[in-house]
Amino acid sequence: MKKQLFILLCLGFFIMTTQAQVQTLKGTITEYGEGGSMSPVSGASVQWLGTNIGAFSDAEGRFEITRVSSVNRLIVRYITYANDTIEVPQDQETLNIVLSSANSLQGVEVSAREGSYISIKPILTQITTSEGLRRAACCNLAESFEGSLSVDVEYADAVSGAQQIAMLGLSGIYTQILLENVPYIRLLGNQFGLGFVPGSWMDAISVSKGTSSVSNGFEGITGQINLDYKKPETNKEKLFLNLYGNTMGSADVNLNTRFPMSKTKPVYGLLLLHANSQMARLDNNKDGFMDLPLTKQLNSMFRIDYRYKEVMEGRTMIGYLIEDRVGGQMKYDPKQELNMFNPYGLHIKTNKVDLITKNGFMFKDHHHRSIGTILSFNFQDNQSIFGMRLYNAEQVSGYANILYSDRFGAKENHRVGMGLSMQVDYLREILKTLQVSTSHYFQNKKEIVPGFYAEYAYSIAEKFIVMPGFRVDYHAYYNQMLYTPRLHTKWQISEHNAVRASAGKAYRVSNVIAENLSLLVSNREFNFVEDLRPEEAYNVGASYVRTFKMKGGQSIFTVDYHYTHFVNQTIVDMDRDAHNIYVYNLNGGVNGILNQSYSHAFQAELIMLPIDRFEITLAYRFNDVQMTTAGQLQQKALMSPHKALLNLNYATRYNKWKFNTTLQYNSKMRLPKLDPALVQPEQELPQYRLDAQSPDYFILNAQITRKHKQWEFYIGAENMLNYKQEMPILGYDNPFGPQFDASMVYAPITGIMGYVGMRLTLRNH
Repeated sequence: MKKQLFILLCLGFFIMTTQAQVQTLKGTITEYGEGGSMSPVSGASVQWLGTNIGAFSDAEGRFEITRVSSVNRLIVRYITYANDTIEVPQDQETLNIVLSSANSLQGVEVSAREGSYISIKPILTQITTSEGLRRAACCNLAESFEGSLSVDVEYADAVSGAQQIAMLGLSGIYTQILLENVPYIRLLGNQFGLGFVPGSWMDAISVSKGTSSVSNGFEGITGQINLDYKKPETNKEKLFLNLYGNTMGSADVNLNTRFPMSKTKPVYGLLLLHANSQMARLDNNKDGFMDLPLTKQLNSMFRIDYRYKEVMEGRTMIGYLIEDRVGGQMKYDPKQELNMFNPYGLHIKTNKVDLITKNGFMFKDHHHRSIGTILSFNFQDNQSIFGMRLYNAEQVSGYANILYSDRFGAKENHRVGMGLSMQVDYLREILKTLQVSTSHYFQNKKEIVPGFYAEYAYSIAEKFIVMPGFRVDYHAYYNQMLYTPRLHTKWQISEHNAVRASAGKAYRVSNVIAENLSLLVSNREFNFVEDLRPEEAYNVGASYVRTFKMKGGQSIFTVDYHYTHFVNQTIVDMDRDAHNIYVYNLNGGVNGILNQSYSHAFQAELIMLPIDRFEITLAYRFNDVQMTTAGQLQQKALMSPHKALLNLNYATRYNKWKFNTTLQYNSKMRLPKLDPALVQPEQELPQYRLDAQSPDYFILNAQITRKHKQWEFYIGAENMLNYKQEMPILGYDNPFGPQFDASMVYAPITGIMGYVGMRLTLRNH
């Protein structure tokens, strides 16, 4: 099968309880434009292989073709694209086809797997589809990575319930998180933002390791996560309802509804609603603290997609979130006066507003030439209490990007993209300890960063693609120019073998308190040794992808390696002593010692389909992350070097039953040191003592799903081996004492958790 036409099988499988065969196949044919936007393809032909039965797509890209019982291979033809063939199961009634020429870097490949696949971009990108997200309960973005090794997820502390991610062994703050190529989770969103993205809203998640395209900014030292929300034009869910509840006393309600907004024009609306509540106070480890905070979250987004003929298309999203989070000791009441005679408590109130609009303008006489605009606005307000500390913060951010893209050459194998961007951030923070009369920390920071970027791509006979890019930004706050060169290449050695390589530079500006709120759940004090400078790092990586046929479909083997070297890094040093957190630049360090910080990350993954509807995933990753803390180059604390995963996924015919099981191994990790000179006599007691290393452990999750017409019912369990970290809170019996620290979390703090749920999906035909 030639690689000039790449097709994504995004949606459509037959829901019925009998074994009657589908009489017709309906679908749409669309084409990727610049910036990830899609437009319908008119006049494309589809034909069953070896027959004269065919059809053409109309002005909206729709087609309908009669099924042939003895043939399940569909040929797709369209001018400027090479012919390609798709295997369509007999039980499938709808098919969405996305065309992308070999010269387009936005394309994807045909994949028989519904859960995940590897894109054909020069940048190695693993895409998890909406079907893959349903293999677990996936209540939010953090939980969607439970079946992946590319992204590590763990609780940040034992009180707030915040979840954090890591890529290439480094904290998630070094990973750029985008919503349809727009910067999304940043600044105040870093700590709890993963919980602000409901799983039912997402259509796909794309994870790219290493440096990414310069068009998305100077950030992204370790990689990029791009979220695709459901789109009203291509998503046929007239109504989607998801109800979820678990044995820990948590419940979720999700409601999505899609509707046309014009009878004569292609304008569609989509309303996304999400509500979550953690209602039960649990203390299974008997330390007097709630294992999970009480939460109430209401989250909403309205989306409108529109298109005018063949010259303009766009989308606008407006979102609003409110959350109230209460944690701490079991008897804590947020209405009580704050003093050391009342129980220790945590109380965080969050308000968040998002506005994003993306618009593309095409040229009639040059179908590959376009101009795009992106505008976004974000406001977030946090009012927080951590014991005797008050932390109030406010963020106002604006982003603008104007980009131009075109292809040229006899074979259109040259592509150029360039643009101007502007990022504006206002962050106001106040951290105050009630025992003293003055503010412990105050920041009123305004960042204005204009930038210019250019990217060029050249392909040779579909076998080799090289994509150099460069951007320059001026950071007004630091009065510093940021130069960001990047290079990506891909060599398609043969039909089933591909090699990729990348190299580049990235920057990041740290906001220590906002990014480390979990450290406030301790009585350590922040000490800023010096003024902080922008973080700066180089990343190089390489990968090899091998595809091969098995009885159940196309299987894939992937191996990749990435090296990250920091020129400067903001060091948050918890090893220097047990009662303080020292913050300084990597190059400044302690006593001016020249320090180092780097990571080596290796991962191998094998996805096999030995028989129909049965998928096996085996994966292993190794991270060697070294950082200079307390004047010593040592392994990064609270990071598991070795991790392995086994995932089994099986579906019966017509997907009536689905079974999914995931077993994950986590190796020992180094824990922050406690300086012996500062250890108090009471620290000889277990609740004050911290071992040098954590034990290794296994996590087992499983889910069963039953489909019946428009309904899905699922039941599952997480942490079925019931592994829990013993005494995750140091000094829990004296939370206002100097030894109290709830930030040393390396494993689950709750045991086995069961859940049930149902989904109702009504589709437009």
